Amino acid sequence: MISIFDKYVFKIFAGSTVITALSLTLIILLTQSIRYLELVIGSDASALYFLMMIGLAVPKFLEAILPLAFAIGALYTIHRMMADREMTIMIAAGASISVIARGFIVFTVLMMIIQFLLSGWVSPMSVNQLQQTRGDLKSHYATLMFREGVFNNLSNGLTVFVENRPSANELRNLMIHDAKGDLNAGQETTIIAKRGIVNITDETQQLLVYDGTQYQRNIATGRVSRLDFQQYSLDVPSQDSTIIVRWQAPDERTFNQLFLIEGQSPSRDLGKRDEFLAEIHKRLSTPFLYASFMALILVLTLTGSWNRREQIKPIINAGIIIVIIQAGHLILYNEARDNSAVNFGLYAIVMIPLIYGLWAINRYQTRGT
Repeated sequence: MISIFDKYVFKIFAGSTVITALSLTLIILLTQSIRYLELVIGSDASALYFLMMIGLAVPKFLEAILPLAFAIGALYTIHRMMADREMTIMIAAGASISVIARGFIVFTVLMMIIQFLLSGWVSPMSVNQLQQTRGDLKSHYATLMFREGVFNNLSNGLTVFVENRPSANELRNLMIHDAKGDLNAGQETTIIAKRGIVNITDETQQLLVYDGTQYQRNIATGRVSRLDFQQYSLDVPSQDSTIIVRWQAPDERTFNQLFLIEGQSPSRDLGKRDEFLAEIHKRLSTPFLYASFMALILVLTLTGSWNRREQIKPIINAGIIIVIIQAGHLILYNEARDNSAVNFGLYAIVMIPLIYGLWAINRYQTRGT
């Protein structure tokens, strides 16, 4: 049964964790947002794209930040309760470590569930959408690079001038000049039209022009011809960075999409089997970081002496060990992407501290009785 003390612990623990996670996320966003801002400005896109990319980047940052924010929140909560003598009062009242830790354990289980859902589905979907948005800004530049009143160079020799742009896809009073025969082989082409529409699909980028005139000069003979038209379509050349069919990396796929089936999965996926296995094991092992951190913190802070002058020492020791475990888990994940045998280490580095913590707490309580 949840007691008033458990609710009190849960409230402080959850509040400190959320504040820490938000603070760390904002710091990272400030550093990463410069790249997104440069991309948006360079593509002449609206501020909505910038805000969209910032929002889509948050789940990925939280996936990496939450375990550390959780540990900081736990250390802060215990230090505060020790400094205010709340722990001393609970021990004097006959409460065991298991009773004191109940509120911490409930929040730990909740965070493990949140981490699994975040890393398994929420973060991959947001990363995939973020990459698609960045690809749209880079490859579908035709809708973003037709600036009004200037000559837009779409590729070598192809220049477009637009007098007015009422909307993102609509152009008014435009001139298209192809000096090197990209539109029509062997012909220098100039098109003057009253209206144009940019038509973007996953396969092609087309510019539809209406009510205009096309002038063609044969580069070899110098002969000029004229054609009046009501509608004319031309393919917009793609930049070198254009990605028409983009391969989804493992971190862009939901948990159920990471499992490869021989004979059914694409050959490119099967060729990167180690990366998919490493991603699966990382998502399965990461939630246990919370239990491992919590067990170590409880052992180092609640099973030692209650000397007020030295109570900061176990907090520092716990912090150092937590940073080592977090860094080791990340290093092992990177190594496992090239060698699947290292996946065992992802579980070992989180389960060994957890098992030790449970054993130490049980031993301490047994001695106390």
